[in-house]
Amino acid sequence: MERAWQFVWNRLFDGRTHMFYNYLVGNEADAATRFLPEPELIKLQIPNPGGYGTGMEDCMLNAGIMMDAVVARYEATGDGAMRAFASDIYRGMELDATVSEKKGFLPRGVSPADCRSHYIDTSRDQYTNWIYGAYRFYYSDLCDEKQKESIRRILIGMSEKMESEVIPENRFSFQREDGELGFVGQMWGELRPHEYLRLPMLYLLTWKVTGDGRWKDAYMRYRDVAVEKSLDFVPLTGPSYAALQMQYSMRLVYDSEDDAAVRAKLSEMMKKLAGPYEEASRRQAAELMTPEGKAWLEIPYTSWQNSKFRYSGVWGNMGYFVPEPSDFREHLSYYPLRAVGEDAAIAALCPDWKVADETLEALLKTAAFVDYEKHKTCAPISLIAGYWLAKKSRLK
Repeated sequence: MERAWQFVWNRLFDGRTHMFYNYLVGNEADAATRFLPEPELIKLQIPNPGGYGTGMEDCMLNAGIMMDAVVARYEATGDGAMRAFASDIYRGMELDATVSEKKGFLPRGVSPADCRSHYIDTSRDQYTNWIYGAYRFYYSDLCDEKQKESIRRILIGMSEKMESEVIPENRFSFQREDGELGFVGQMWGELRPHEYLRLPMLYLLTWKVTGDGRWKDAYMRYRDVAVEKSLDFVPLTGPSYAALQMQYSMRLVYDSEDDAAVRAKLSEMMKKLAGPYEEASRRQAAELMTPEGKAWLEIPYTSWQNSKFRYSGVWGNMGYFVPEPSDFREHLSYYPLRAVGEDAAIAALCPDWKVADETLEALLKTAAFVDYEKHKTCAPISLIAGYWLAKKSRLK
Protein backbone atom coordinates (compact mmCIF):
# COMPACT_ATOMS: atom_id res chain seq x y z
CA MET A 1 0.00 0.00 0.00
CA GLU A 2 2.94 2.33 0.64
CA ARG A 3 4.19 1.65 -2.90
CA ALA A 4 0.75 2.65 -4.20
CA TRP A 5 0.94 5.83 -2.09
CA GLN A 6 4.37 6.72 -3.46
CA PHE A 7 3.25 6.03 -7.03
CA VAL A 8 0.31 8.42 -6.71
CA TRP A 9 2.31 11.24 -5.11
CA ASN A 10 5.50 10.86 -7.16
CA ARG A 11 4.05 10.13 -10.60
CA LEU A 12 0.56 11.67 -10.78
CA PHE A 13 0.76 14.72 -8.50
CA ASP A 14 2.05 17.98 -9.95
CA GLY A 15 3.44 20.53 -7.52
CA ARG A 16 2.61 23.48 -9.75
CA THR A 17 -1.16 23.04 -9.52
CA HIS A 18 -1.23 20.62 -6.57
CA MET A 19 -3.46 18.28 -8.56
CA PHE A 20 -3.45 14.59 -9.46
CA TYR A 21 -3.62 13.92 -13.21
CA ASN A 22 -5.18 10.90 -14.85
CA TYR A 23 -2.50 8.75 -16.44
CA LEU A 24 1.08 8.46 -17.61
CA VAL A 25 2.08 8.64 -21.26
CA GLY A 26 5.53 7.09 -21.17
CA ASN A 27 8.02 6.58 -18.36
CA GLU A 28 9.51 10.06 -18.00
CA ALA A 29 9.27 11.95 -14.72
CA ASP A 30 6.67 14.30 -16.22
CA ALA A 31 4.71 11.60 -18.04
CA ALA A 32 1.44 12.66 -16.37
CA THR A 33 1.57 16.20 -17.76
CA ARG A 34 3.96 16.44 -20.72
CA PHE A 35 1.23 15.66 -23.30
CA LEU A 36 -1.55 17.74 -21.77
CA PRO A 37 -3.07 20.32 -24.15
CA GLU A 38 -1.20 23.61 -24.31
CA PRO A 39 -3.00 26.72 -22.99
CA GLU A 40 -3.56 27.93 -26.56
CA LEU A 41 -5.45 24.75 -27.42
CA ILE A 42 -7.43 24.85 -24.18
CA LYS A 43 -8.53 28.39 -25.02
CA LEU A 44 -9.88 27.06 -28.32
CA GLN A 45 -11.62 24.17 -26.49
CA ILE A 46 -9.55 21.58 -28.32
CA PRO A 47 -10.14 18.67 -28.33
CA ASN A 48 -13.52 19.32 -26.62
CA PRO A 49 -15.08 21.74 -24.09
CA GLY A 50 -14.67 19.31 -21.19
CA GLY A 51 -11.09 18.25 -21.85
CA TYR A 52 -12.29 14.65 -22.03
CA GLY A 53 -9.55 12.19 -22.87
CA THR A 54 -6.70 14.64 -22.32
CA GLY A 55 -5.47 13.48 -18.90
CA MET A 56 -6.68 16.58 -17.00
CA GLU A 57 -10.40 15.84 -16.95
CA ASP A 58 -10.74 14.24 -13.51
CA CYS A 59 -8.47 16.25 -11.23
CA MET A 60 -11.27 17.10 -8.81
CA LEU A 61 -12.56 13.54 -8.72
CA ASN A 62 -9.05 12.47 -7.75
CA ALA A 63 -8.69 15.26 -5.20
CA GLY A 64 -11.87 14.39 -3.34
CA ILE A 65 -11.05 10.69 -3.14
CA MET A 66 -7.46 11.30 -2.08
CA MET A 67 -8.48 13.85 0.55
CA ASP A 68 -10.82 11.26 2.03
CA ALA A 69 -7.94 8.76 2.02
CA VAL A 70 -5.56 11.16 3.76
CA VAL A 71 -8.08 12.08 6.46
CA ALA A 72 -8.95 8.40 6.97
CA ARG A 73 -5.26 7.52 7.28
CA TYR A 74 -4.88 10.20 9.93
CA GLU A 75 -7.96 9.00 11.79
CA ALA A 76 -6.74 5.40 11.68
CA THR A 77 -3.14 6.11 12.72
CA GLY A 78 -2.87 9.60 14.24
CA ASP A 79 0.04 10.25 11.88
CA GLY A 80 0.67 13.99 11.96
CA ALA A 81 2.49 13.84 8.62
CA MET A 82 -0.95 13.69 7.00
CA ARG A 83 -1.42 17.41 7.67
CA ALA A 84 1.05 18.36 4.95
CA PHE A 85 -0.52 15.92 2.48
CA ALA A 86 -4.02 17.27 3.18
CA SER A 87 -2.83 20.86 2.77
CA ASP A 88 -1.19 19.99 -0.53
CA ILE A 89 -4.44 18.50 -1.83
CA TYR A 90 -6.48 21.45 -0.61
CA ARG A 91 -4.19 23.90 -2.39
CA GLY A 92 -5.17 22.21 -5.64
CA MET A 93 -8.85 22.15 -4.70
CA GLU A 94 -8.72 25.83 -3.80
CA LEU A 95 -6.94 26.76 -7.03
CA ASP A 96 -9.45 24.84 -9.10
CA ALA A 97 -12.44 26.42 -7.36
CA THR A 98 -11.15 29.99 -7.67
CA VAL A 99 -9.37 30.03 -11.04
CA SER A 100 -12.49 30.97 -13.00
CA GLU A 101 -13.83 34.50 -13.22
CA LYS A 102 -17.30 32.95 -12.93
CA LYS A 103 -17.96 32.55 -9.22
CA GLY A 104 -18.82 29.02 -8.19
CA PHE A 105 -17.60 27.36 -11.38
CA LEU A 106 -15.45 24.28 -10.73
CA PRO A 107 -13.33 23.17 -13.71
CA ARG A 108 -12.35 19.54 -14.09
CA GLY A 109 -8.69 20.48 -13.78
CA VAL A 110 -6.14 23.20 -14.43
CA SER A 111 -3.15 23.17 -16.77
CA PRO A 112 0.20 23.15 -14.97
CA ALA A 113 1.70 25.09 -17.90
CA ASP A 114 0.32 28.37 -16.56
CA CYS A 115 -1.75 27.26 -13.54
CA ARG A 116 -4.79 29.03 -15.02
CA SER A 117 -5.92 27.45 -18.27
CA HIS A 118 -8.94 25.17 -18.00
CA TYR A 119 -11.86 23.92 -20.04
CA ILE A 120 -15.30 25.52 -19.83
CA ASP A 121 -17.32 22.38 -19.08
CA THR A 122 -17.39 20.37 -15.88
CA SER A 123 -19.72 17.85 -14.25
CA ARG A 124 -21.91 16.99 -11.32
CA ASP A 125 -19.33 14.34 -10.39
CA GLN A 126 -16.51 16.86 -10.01
CA TYR A 127 -18.64 18.96 -7.66
CA THR A 128 -19.67 15.90 -5.63
CA ASN A 129 -16.12 14.78 -4.91
CA TRP A 130 -14.91 18.32 -4.25
CA ILE A 131 -17.73 18.92 -1.77
CA TYR A 132 -17.17 15.64 0.04
CA GLY A 133 -13.40 16.13 0.15
CA ALA A 134 -13.89 19.64 1.51
CA TYR A 135 -16.34 18.31 4.11
CA ARG A 136 -13.89 15.66 5.31
CA PHE A 137 -11.03 18.16 5.49
CA TYR A 138 -13.07 20.91 7.17
CA TYR A 139 -14.16 18.73 10.08
CA SER A 140 -10.80 17.03 10.56
CA ASP A 141 -7.98 18.06 12.88
CA LEU A 142 -5.86 18.69 9.78
CA CYS A 143 -7.66 21.88 8.66
CA ASP A 144 -6.69 25.29 10.02
CA GLU A 145 -8.92 28.34 10.34
CA LYS A 146 -7.60 30.01 7.19
CA GLN A 147 -8.43 26.90 5.18
CA LYS A 148 -11.86 26.69 6.79
CA GLU A 149 -12.61 30.28 5.80
CA SER A 150 -11.54 29.47 2.24
CA ILE A 151 -13.89 26.47 2.18
CA ARG A 152 -16.78 28.56 3.50
CA ARG A 153 -16.22 31.21 0.85
CA ILE A 154 -16.03 28.68 -1.98
CA LEU A 155 -19.11 26.77 -0.82
CA ILE A 156 -21.13 29.99 -0.75
CA GLY A 157 -20.08 30.70 -4.34
CA MET A 158 -21.04 27.20 -5.47
CA SER A 159 -24.39 27.40 -3.69
CA GLU A 160 -25.17 30.78 -5.21
CA LYS A 161 -24.33 29.40 -8.64
CA MET A 162 -26.61 26.41 -8.20
CA GLU A 163 -29.42 28.48 -6.72
CA SER A 164 -29.49 30.82 -9.72
CA GLU A 165 -28.86 28.26 -12.46
CA VAL A 166 -30.53 25.01 -11.42
CA ILE A 167 -33.98 26.13 -12.51
CA PRO A 168 -36.63 24.79 -14.91
CA GLU A 169 -35.50 27.17 -17.65
CA ASN A 170 -32.10 25.44 -17.62
CA ARG A 171 -33.61 21.96 -17.35
CA PHE A 172 -32.37 21.99 -13.75
CA SER A 173 -28.75 22.03 -14.95
CA PHE A 174 -25.95 24.35 -13.95
CA GLN A 175 -24.20 26.25 -16.71
CA ARG A 176 -20.82 25.90 -18.31
CA GLU A 177 -18.38 28.71 -17.75
CA ASP A 178 -19.62 30.40 -20.94
CA GLY A 179 -23.22 30.46 -19.74
CA GLU A 180 -24.40 27.56 -21.93
CA LEU A 181 -25.60 24.19 -20.72
CA GLY A 182 -22.97 21.48 -20.72
CA PHE A 183 -22.73 17.72 -20.80
CA VAL A 184 -23.28 16.49 -17.22
CA GLY A 185 -24.75 19.38 -15.26
CA GLN A 186 -28.27 18.30 -14.32
CA MET A 187 -28.83 18.53 -10.57
CA TRP A 188 -32.59 18.09 -10.20
CA GLY A 189 -35.68 16.97 -12.12
CA GLU A 190 -35.61 13.54 -13.73
CA LEU A 191 -32.46 11.97 -12.31
CA ARG A 192 -31.24 8.50 -11.47
CA PRO A 193 -31.54 7.54 -7.79
CA HIS A 194 -27.83 7.93 -7.05
CA GLU A 195 -27.89 11.56 -8.24
CA TYR A 196 -30.67 13.11 -6.15
CA LEU A 197 -28.68 14.07 -3.06
CA ARG A 198 -25.88 15.87 -4.90
CA LEU A 199 -27.59 19.29 -4.83
CA PRO A 200 -28.97 19.15 -1.28
CA MET A 201 -25.63 17.92 0.08
CA LEU A 202 -24.07 21.19 -1.11
CA TYR A 203 -26.74 23.36 0.46
CA LEU A 204 -26.59 21.38 3.71
CA LEU A 205 -22.82 21.68 4.03
CA THR A 206 -22.94 25.39 3.18
CA TRP A 207 -25.54 25.91 5.90
CA LYS A 208 -23.58 23.94 8.48
CA VAL A 209 -20.26 25.73 7.94
CA THR A 210 -21.74 29.24 7.63
CA GLY A 211 -24.79 29.09 9.90
CA ASP A 212 -26.72 31.00 7.22
CA GLY A 213 -30.41 30.00 7.29
CA ARG A 214 -30.71 30.80 3.59
CA TRP A 215 -28.90 27.57 2.81
CA LYS A 216 -30.93 25.63 5.37
CA ASP A 217 -34.05 26.71 3.51
CA ALA A 218 -32.49 25.67 0.20
CA TYR A 219 -31.57 22.28 1.64
CA MET A 220 -35.02 21.68 3.09
CA ARG A 221 -36.68 22.40 -0.27
CA TYR A 222 -35.01 19.31 -1.70
CA ARG A 223 -34.27 17.02 1.24
CA ASP A 224 -37.35 14.84 1.55
CA VAL A 225 -37.76 14.12 -2.15
CA ALA A 226 -34.03 13.51 -2.56
CA VAL A 227 -33.90 11.04 0.33
CA GLU A 228 -36.93 9.09 -0.88
CA LYS A 229 -35.65 8.95 -4.46
CA SER A 230 -32.26 7.74 -3.23
CA LEU A 231 -33.89 4.75 -1.56
CA ASP A 232 -34.79 3.40 -5.02
CA PHE A 233 -31.15 2.69 -5.85
CA VAL A 234 -30.39 -0.94 -6.62
CA PRO A 235 -26.83 -2.01 -5.68
CA LEU A 236 -24.44 -3.29 -8.36
CA THR A 237 -26.55 -1.90 -11.24
CA GLY A 238 -24.04 0.63 -12.51
CA PRO A 239 -20.41 1.69 -12.28
CA SER A 240 -18.80 1.63 -8.86
CA TYR A 241 -17.91 5.31 -8.98
CA ALA A 242 -21.60 6.25 -9.21
CA ALA A 243 -22.42 4.22 -6.11
CA LEU A 244 -19.42 5.68 -4.28
CA GLN A 245 -20.58 9.21 -5.04
CA MET A 246 -24.03 8.33 -3.79
CA GLN A 247 -22.47 6.97 -0.60
CA TYR A 248 -20.52 10.22 -0.25
CA SER A 249 -23.72 12.24 -0.48
CA MET A 250 -25.62 10.00 1.93
CA ARG A 251 -22.79 9.98 4.47
CA LEU A 252 -22.45 13.77 4.42
CA VAL A 253 -26.19 14.20 4.93
CA TYR A 254 -26.30 11.47 7.59
CA ASP A 255 -23.48 13.09 9.56
CA SER A 256 -24.93 16.60 9.27
CA GLU A 257 -28.66 15.95 9.60
CA ASP A 258 -30.56 16.62 12.85
CA ASP A 259 -33.69 14.63 11.98
CA ALA A 260 -33.48 11.10 13.43
CA ALA A 261 -35.97 9.70 10.91
CA VAL A 262 -33.92 10.94 7.96
CA ARG A 263 -30.74 9.55 9.50
CA ALA A 264 -32.40 6.18 10.02
CA LYS A 265 -33.46 5.97 6.38
CA LEU A 266 -29.99 6.87 5.15
CA SER A 267 -28.32 4.46 7.56
CA GLU A 268 -30.48 1.61 6.29
CA MET A 269 -29.73 2.52 2.67
CA MET A 270 -25.99 2.71 3.30
CA LYS A 271 -26.14 -0.75 4.89
CA LYS A 272 -28.01 -1.96 1.81
CA LEU A 273 -24.99 -0.92 -0.26
CA ALA A 274 -22.26 -2.00 2.14
CA GLY A 275 -22.65 -5.77 2.02
CA PRO A 276 -22.95 -6.28 -1.76
CA TYR A 277 -20.15 -3.84 -2.55
CA GLU A 278 -17.76 -5.29 0.00
CA GLU A 279 -18.31 -8.73 -1.54
CA ALA A 280 -17.84 -7.21 -4.99
CA SER A 281 -14.52 -5.70 -3.92
CA ARG A 282 -13.15 -9.11 -2.93
CA ARG A 283 -14.58 -10.79 -6.03
CA GLN A 284 -13.12 -8.21 -8.40
CA ALA A 285 -9.78 -8.39 -6.66
CA ALA A 286 -9.66 -12.16 -7.24
CA GLU A 287 -10.69 -11.73 -10.90
CA LEU A 288 -8.02 -9.09 -11.43
CA MET A 289 -5.15 -11.04 -9.87
CA THR A 290 -4.72 -13.39 -12.84
CA PRO A 291 -2.23 -13.48 -15.73
CA GLU A 292 -4.84 -11.77 -17.89
CA GLY A 293 -5.42 -9.13 -15.23
CA LYS A 294 -1.69 -8.46 -14.96
CA ALA A 295 -1.58 -7.83 -18.70
CA TRP A 296 -4.50 -5.41 -18.36
CA LEU A 297 -2.75 -3.45 -15.62
CA GLU A 298 0.30 -2.89 -17.81
CA ILE A 299 -1.46 -1.57 -20.92
CA PRO A 300 0.37 1.60 -22.04
CA TYR A 301 -1.44 4.88 -22.64
CA THR A 302 -1.46 6.93 -25.84
CA SER A 303 -1.49 10.73 -25.82
CA TRP A 304 -4.73 12.32 -26.94
CA GLN A 305 -2.90 13.84 -29.91
CA ASN A 306 -2.38 10.33 -31.30
CA SER A 307 -5.82 8.96 -30.45
CA LYS A 308 -8.94 8.17 -32.39
CA PHE A 309 -11.93 10.41 -31.74
CA ARG A 310 -15.60 9.60 -31.42
CA TYR A 311 -18.46 12.05 -31.84
CA SER A 312 -20.49 12.38 -28.65
CA GLY A 313 -23.06 15.01 -29.61
CA VAL A 314 -23.71 18.73 -29.32
CA TRP A 315 -24.22 20.60 -26.07
CA GLY A 316 -24.43 24.36 -25.74
CA ASN A 317 -23.86 24.81 -29.49
CA MET A 318 -20.55 22.98 -29.31
CA GLY A 319 -19.68 19.58 -30.71
CA TYR A 320 -17.99 17.13 -28.37
CA PHE A 321 -15.37 14.90 -30.00
CA VAL A 322 -13.79 12.65 -27.43
CA PRO A 323 -10.38 10.97 -27.88
CA GLU A 324 -10.47 7.31 -26.91
CA PRO A 325 -6.95 5.89 -27.12
CA SER A 326 -6.53 2.45 -28.67
CA ASP A 327 -10.25 1.72 -28.89
CA PHE A 328 -10.83 1.71 -25.13
CA ARG A 329 -8.11 -0.87 -24.30
CA GLU A 330 -6.77 1.42 -21.59
CA HIS A 331 -10.06 1.14 -19.73
CA LEU A 332 -9.06 -2.42 -18.83
CA SER A 333 -6.08 -1.08 -16.90
CA TYR A 334 -8.21 1.47 -15.06
CA TYR A 335 -11.78 0.48 -14.21
CA PRO A 336 -11.25 -3.02 -12.73
CA LEU A 337 -8.51 -1.80 -10.37
CA ARG A 338 -10.43 1.33 -9.51
CA ALA A 339 -13.53 -0.71 -8.65
CA VAL A 340 -11.68 -2.87 -6.10
CA GLY A 341 -10.95 0.22 -4.01
CA GLU A 342 -14.23 2.02 -4.68
CA ASP A 343 -16.34 -0.95 -3.65
CA ALA A 344 -14.40 -1.35 -0.40
CA ALA A 345 -14.80 2.38 0.27
CA ILE A 346 -18.57 2.14 -0.25
CA ALA A 347 -18.75 -0.46 2.52
CA ALA A 348 -16.37 1.40 4.84
CA LEU A 349 -18.34 4.65 4.52
CA CYS A 350 -21.37 3.02 6.10
CA PRO A 351 -21.76 4.09 9.75
CA ASP A 352 -21.10 1.25 12.18
CA TRP A 353 -20.03 -1.10 9.38
CA LYS A 354 -16.86 -3.03 10.12
CA VAL A 355 -15.00 -4.12 7.01
CA ALA A 356 -13.91 -7.76 7.16
CA ASP A 357 -10.32 -8.92 7.53
CA GLU A 358 -10.70 -10.74 4.21
CA THR A 359 -11.44 -7.45 2.45
CA LEU A 360 -8.39 -5.74 3.91
CA GLU A 361 -6.30 -8.71 2.82
CA ALA A 362 -7.74 -8.51 -0.72
CA LEU A 363 -6.92 -4.80 -0.90
CA LEU A 364 -3.34 -5.41 0.22
CA LYS A 365 -2.87 -8.31 -2.18
CA THR A 366 -4.21 -6.20 -5.03
CA ALA A 367 -1.87 -3.34 -4.16
CA ALA A 368 1.04 -5.79 -4.10
CA PHE A 369 -0.04 -7.31 -7.41
CA VAL A 370 0.35 -4.01 -9.28
CA ASP A 371 3.73 -3.34 -10.87
CA TYR A 372 4.08 0.41 -10.33
CA GLU A 373 6.92 0.63 -12.83
CA LYS A 374 4.50 -0.45 -15.56
CA HIS A 375 1.07 0.72 -14.41
CA LYS A 376 -0.09 4.04 -15.91
CA THR A 377 -3.41 5.14 -14.33
CA CYS A 378 -4.74 6.98 -11.30
CA ALA A 379 -6.77 3.91 -10.21
CA PRO A 380 -4.43 3.32 -7.21
CA ILE A 381 -5.98 6.46 -5.66
CA SER A 382 -9.21 4.53 -5.15
CA LEU A 383 -7.29 1.52 -3.85
CA ILE A 384 -5.59 3.71 -1.24
CA ALA A 385 -8.90 5.27 -0.21
CA GLY A 386 -10.60 1.91 0.11
CA TYR A 387 -7.77 0.59 2.27
CA TRP A 388 -7.55 3.47 4.73
CA LEU A 389 -11.30 3.82 5.04
CA ALA A 390 -11.44 0.08 5.74
CA LYS A 391 -8.67 0.41 8.34
CA LYS A 392 -10.62 3.21 10.00
CA SER A 393 -13.79 1.09 10.00
CA ARG A 394 -11.91 -1.67 11.82
CA LEU A 395 -11.52 0.68 14.81
CA LYS A 396 -15.28 0.63 15.43
